[in-house]
Amino acid sequence: MARIQAEGREEPPSQESIPEIDQDQSQLSKSLEELSVDTKPSTSAETPKKTSNNEEELVMSTPVGKGLASTETPSPKVIIKPAPVPLKDNLEYLKDFDIFEKRDGSPVITQYNLPNSDVMERIVLVIDRAQDENYTPFVIGNQKYTPLSMVKRAISIFIKLKLAINPNHEFAIIVMNENNATLLLELTNHVKKLLDCLNQINECITEDIFDLNKVFEIIEGVEIPTPQALGLPPPFVLRTVLFYGRSYTLPQITHTEKLDEFLNNPFFILDILMTHEPLETSNHCQKIFDILQNIDKKGISYFFPVCRDLRRVHRCMGKLLGHPLQRPIQKLVKN
Repeated sequence: MARIQAEGREEPPSQESIPEIDQDQSQLSKSLEELSVDTKPSTSAETPKKTSNNEEELVMSTPVGKGLASTETPSPKVIIKPAPVPLKDNLEYLKDFDIFEKRDGSPVITQYNLPNSDVMERIVLVIDRAQDENYTPFVIGNQKYTPLSMVKRAISIFIKLKLAINPNHEFAIIVMNENNATLLLELTNHVKKLLDCLNQINECITEDIFDLNKVFEIIEGVEIPTPQALGLPPPFVLRTVLFYGRSYTLPQITHTEKLDEFLNNPFFILDILMTHEPLETSNHCQKIFDILQNIDKKGISYFFPVCRDLRRVHRCMGKLLGHPLQRPIQKLVKN
C-alpha cells in the first residue's frame, strides 16, 4: 500500500501575488484578507530595496490576492536556467512522480482504452465543510486561514479556468455535513451562481464516521453515458471531485451492485483531494487515504493528499484541470 506523503510545514513566500484578470473576477473573488482567521489585518507595505546595480527592486509583503498598490511596476528580471541534465537512472527519475503502485495489494493496470476526446464535462464538486477541533490552519506570511476557506478559493479558480477552457462544462455542488450530504446547486455553467453558492458554505462540526454512500446516492441521480462502440467518444463525461477535509473521521462505503456498476462505468471519474492534518499517531490520515484511494478500481482517477501546503493545493488543482479522457494515469504525472 502506498504511503501518504508527510507534508512539511513549509510556508509559501509572503511576496506572492495574483494579478486580477478582469473586473468581473475581482468582484466575485474573496480576498485572502477577508478569509483570514486573524482579527488584525496585515499592515505590511511595499518597500524599495537597493540592489548592487543601484536599481530599485520592489519587495512585496502584501497578502496573496492583493494587487500592486502603485501603477508603475519594475520590469521583470530574466533568469536563464541551465539546461536540464539528463537522468541516467529511470528509478531516480520516477521518485519525483506521484506513484500509487498498488491498491488492495494488486498492481494498478487499467483495462480501459478511453477515446482521446475533448467532450463536455459534467463535474460534481463534493465539498467537505466539516472542521476538525483544534485544526491546523494554512499559514501565509503572518496570516492564518481555515482549510475550508483555502479549498473554496482554490475551487473558485478551478471553476473559472475550466469554463475559460470550455464554457459548456457544467458544475454541481454537494456539501458533506456532519453525517449526511446535501445537494446545494444542480448542474449549471453560470459562474455567478456557482461562486455565490460556494461563498455561502460554512464550517460544521465532525463526527467519528461518515457514510459516503449518502454522497453517491445523490450522484447516482445524474445521467451518465453508457459505453458504445469501441473508441467512440461519449456525448459527455461525469466527473466527481471530492474534497475531503477530516483527519479523525473514517469514511465508510458499502459496495452495492448498483454502486459498483456506477463506479465501473468508464465515463465516470472520481478524483479526490484530501486536506489533512500533519501526520501524527493521534489522527487517522493514512487510514482515511487508504480507504479513499481504493474506491477507484479502474486506475484512472487522481488522488492527492495536500496537508497544509497551499502551493501543493494549487499544483494539484492545476493537475485536475486536465480532461479525464486526455490526461495520463496518475503514476505518470510529475509533482
